[in-house]
Amino acid sequence: ILDPILYCSQSIKRFGIPDTLKSRNIEELQKAYDKVFRIDNNKAELYANVILKKAKEEKDNVLIYDGYYKLAYSKGLKSENGHPYADTLLTLTHNLNTREYPAKAHIIKGILLNYEFRYNEALKEYIQARDLSTNKNPDQFYYIKKLIGILKLATGENNEALSLFLEYYQYEKKKLDTDNRDVKSYIGSVFSVANCYNETGKYINALKYIDLGIRECKQYRDYTHYPYFISASGIANYYPKNYKESSEKHLEAEKKFIKNNDNWNLGITYYFLGKINYDTQKENDAVKYFIKADSVLTVSKKFDLLTRNGYEILIDY
Repeated sequence: ILDPILYCSQSIKRFGIPDTLKSRNIEELQKAYDKVFRIDNNKAELYANVILKKAKEEKDNVLIYDGYYKLAYSKGLKSENGHPYADTLLTLTHNLNTREYPAKAHIIKGILLNYEFRYNEALKEYIQARDLSTNKNPDQFYYIKKLIGILKLATGENNEALSLFLEYYQYEKKKLDTDNRDVKSYIGSVFSVANCYNETGKYINALKYIDLGIRECKQYRDYTHYPYFISASGIANYYPKNYKESSEKHLEAEKKFIKNNDNWNLGITYYFLGKINYDTQKENDAVKYFIKADSVLTVSKKFDLLTRNGYEILIDY
């Protein structure tokens, strides 16, 4: 097994900062990362690499930790292996006792495990992070509630998930009126509630929060979550058979997910486009979309039970 610190330091040594980014300071690079995070994951990874390289040159530990965190996250979003970076971060921050660390290192490890459906292991990391952030960092403490909610939703504990998401939403909403407001986290909290209602078949409730989320994205010009709200709207409109609206939303989301290399969500988008065509007796188009769904989900190395029906239709066909 590769030593994560050795592995990471070697890969960072091999990384050369592009000329266009050499003159940018770390603060500018962090803003650039935030702008493209979940919108263009390849760019996000590039900025994270540059942040880490410059932080090492400046021997700034706090920024080095941030670089590892961002690299692990952007790798995870692309279904690539972010674990060496998360493991390095855990090792580097193990003995710290700051507002952010070591809790934040456990958070990113948990997120990567969650992406791989290793829910029990992810939950252990989140509980460690929660215990470390209690009475020290309320922002982190409530964010961990959201992450545990995502796990609960995945394992079918829907009511517990919803109450955790609503708690996180209320916390972030209250913060909007303070100097400590965090628009990205607030909009993320709206999405969590909307998505939970979608997953539990409460589509009218889901659309209420989806519409709020789309309005807030536009008002605050924060488009990180925008494609996910559009996709959620496509799902919420599919089940009540609003096929035209659902199709338009999924086709809009498709463009965003292609740009973002988000094969996981792209696969789900193709599945729903297949279902819409199948339900409206356009079998040939349906099959094309189910085949596309299969190919991108294979690339993402993830499987969603939701899409199983697409395979059943393909087998019948």
